[in-house]
Amino acid sequence: MTTPNPIQQVTVCGGGVLGAQIAFQTAFHGYPVVVYDIDDAALQRSRELVARLPAAYRRDLHADEAALQAALERLSYQSDLALAVQQADLVIEAIPENLQIKNDFYARLGQLAPAKTLFASNSSTLLPSDMMDATGRPEQFLALHFANQIWVRNVVEVMPSPRTSAASYEAAVAFGRSIGMIPIQLHKEQRGYVLNSLLVPLLNAALGLWAT
Repeated sequence: MTTPNPIQQVTVCGGGVLGAQIAFQTAFHGYPVVVYDIDDAALQRSRELVARLPAAYRRDLHADEAALQAALERLSYQSDLALAVQQADLVIEAIPENLQIKNDFYARLGQLAPAKTLFASNSSTLLPSDMMDATGRPEQFLALHFANQIWVRNVVEVMPSPRTSAASYEAAVAFGRSIGMIPIQLHKEQRGYVLNSLLVPLLNAALGLWAT
């Protein structure tokens, strides 16, 4: 018996480079997606970033026009956070990598989102436990870290906090698979996650070699 997908409606908060990619990838795989950002100017920049993505999907994935147009039609844009999350089953946060900004955002989000909503941070440096208390629902909070150029670098790191529920974790892993990602499943917190724990020492070694 197949377990029903608890995630049907997605909101991406932060429409920058990676937020726009996450939103489009999610819409491309059939989900209605609301993109939230702080004002209309930020949303216009997000629309412009999204508008560039179909060309990359044509080039790299040989995506057909009907699928790309359907993805664009599944996207909507909103600068009112309450309206952006009012039907969300999953909120993916992709705002600036600043702990105070994130905690302030989660405190507000926790008051506005439905009780059912799962929260996920796209942070690659901060731990879920750094932010979980601000959410007001630590059992429904974890990290989903995507790599840039999500459509070809299709991995997503799934990292729970010590208080993330098993159901939330399983829903996040299943969601990642459903949008064409390969989940890297972490079962304890690790700064740098997997990708940056491997990449940063490699870059530092290359820099050291260049400097000698």
